[in-house]
Amino acid sequence: MSKSKSFLSILLGLAAGTAIGMLYAPDKGWKTRARIRKAAENGYEDLQDNLENLGTKVDEKTAEAKETLKTLGDTLKEKAGVIKEEARAKLVEQLSRLEEALKQAEKAAEEAVDDVQETPADDQSKA
Repeated sequence: MSKSKSFLSILLGLAAGTAIGMLYAPDKGWKTRARIRKAAENGYEDLQDNLENLGTKVDEKTAEAKETLKTLGDTLKEKAGVIKEEARAKLVEQLSRLEEALKQAEKAAEEAVDDVQETPADDQSKA
C-alpha cells in the first residue's frame, strides 16, 4: 500500500474513532456535536492539505518522468545517428570493393576476348 493511502486510512480511522468516542462521552449534546463538527472540519482541512501535497508530488514525478524520457530520446537519436553513419560507411566501402571487382572482371573479360581474337583461325580449329 502506498504511503498516501496508508496515511489516508490512518486519518480516516482516527476521525472515526474520535467521532465514536465523542458520541459516548458524558458531555451535553450541543458540546458533543460542536466537537464532532470541529473534528470533521479539521479532518477535512487535513485531507485537503494531503490532496494538495499528493497533487504536487504527482506533478513533480510527472516532470521528472518527462525529463527522463526526453533525455532517453535524445540519447537514442544520437546512437541511431552513429549507427546510421557506420552503416553508410560500410556500404560505401563495400560498393567501392564491388566496383573494383567489376573493373577487374571487365579487364579479364576484355583480355580473354583479345586472346581469342588474336588466335589464328587455324589454331582454333586444332584445339
